[in-house]
Amino acid sequence: MTEPYPIVEQRPLDPAQTKGKFFWRKEYREHGELPRPNAHQVFVYRVDGEYVLDSAQRRLDEEQVVRATHVSLVDLTRDAEVIVELAIPSAEADDFTMRVTFVCTVTNAVSVVREGRGDAQTLLRAYLKSHHRIFELGLEYRLLQINDVRRDVNAQVKAFTTLKPPVISGIAVELRSVEVLTPDEYRQLMGSRRSLEYQHELNTTQQRLDHSLTAERQHHDQYLERDRSGHDHRQTTERLAHEQRLEWERVHHSGVVGIEQQRYELDRLADRKAFDRHQRGQDREEMTALAEIIRNNPDSALANAYVAGSLDATEMAERLLVENRYRGEVERTERQAEFDRRHEARLYEIEHRNEQRRWSREQSREERKWRREDHGLARAETRRKEEITLEVIRELGKHGYLDMTNLDPNLLITKLTGAPPREQLEGGGKAEPAAGDQASSAPRAEPEDTEDDDTGVREEDVS
Repeated sequence: MTEPYPIVEQRPLDPAQTKGKFFWRKEYREHGELPRPNAHQVFVYRVDGEYVLDSAQRRLDEEQVVRATHVSLVDLTRDAEVIVELAIPSAEADDFTMRVTFVCTVTNAVSVVREGRGDAQTLLRAYLKSHHRIFELGLEYRLLQINDVRRDVNAQVKAFTTLKPPVISGIAVELRSVEVLTPDEYRQLMGSRRSLEYQHELNTTQQRLDHSLTAERQHHDQYLERDRSGHDHRQTTERLAHEQRLEWERVHHSGVVGIEQQRYELDRLADRKAFDRHQRGQDREEMTALAEIIRNNPDSALANAYVAGSLDATEMAERLLVENRYRGEVERTERQAEFDRRHEARLYEIEHRNEQRRWSREQSREERKWRREDHGLARAETRRKEEITLEVIRELGKHGYLDMTNLDPNLLITKLTGAPPREQLEGGGKAEPAAGDQASSAPRAEPEDTEDDDTGVREEDVS
């Protein structure tokens, strides 16, 4: 706290001044003679050996203010914190610093001034020093064991204030907290230790990251190598396929170009002869009809040319041979393409059908396997229930419970197993099932035709 508590200031007062003349003389005090109070502070005057409370409402010319010989300014703050620090010896050369926080409230300002309780911190320090056990709590601990000291000091101070609470006249005191401050040497040591731990953690993380980076780099190099090899292989395959395709296209193009060249030569020759015929004076309608015939049917055009005398028999035969050869090549190419398309469709259909068959066989195999497992579990459960039934009957027979006339073994078996009994027990005597009976009571597996079509394994062999 920046100012003392609860008495902020005490000041002796000189005799009051007098103003006026004769019968109008009057005593008063100046403002500078009294301290300036805050809103939560009050005056306590000492007047003729008595103490008078003033809440800063009295005028400076009132009788008690004029006659006062001493004034005290008292702080009335509620739950004002008062901090007391004490040094506690340790097992080493340094000390632990104990900080105890009290909250104080002035209940009677006149009593505080009368008793001279001007500094609550000094009074509470003396109060804590009166408990000598506090100064012995740290003798068994080193500075590194500050947490143990904190627990002991906290418990000791709280117990002391509970059994012997502090009493200050006119002030209500309550313990708020108990702390043991961290020594500077310990704080520096822990700071250095944390720095080393952080550095070690950084080094470990760096090594782990370096190792991970190296492993990832090696893995990446291996992946690149495999990818490079695969890429080279694919590139080689694609290059060979491309070269074969280019060679086939070149050969095909050469054939087509040859045919087209021959057709071009023939067409040029026909055009030249047609031009000659035009030059010889054939009419336009005949040339138009002839051109129409040529565009629609080359064979008819050749026949007309032969009839007209433009072509001789040898030239017409050559032209027909070239035209038929070209048509045959085109038809063979189209038939081959159609055959390839049908062949690919057939292959896809066969592969799809085989895949459907494989999936159906796998599904059937899984279903038969599940049925075998379900049958095995059902038989095991039945055997377990019958064994429990036989064991219960055997125990009842050993203890003589079956001799009781009012005990129905069949009803007892039904209640224990939750199923009707396999055979009726007669009389009240003991019924020990024979080995043959026990064997006959075992469930019989129903024959099933569970042979697997793919593996040839029957259900009886698997279970």
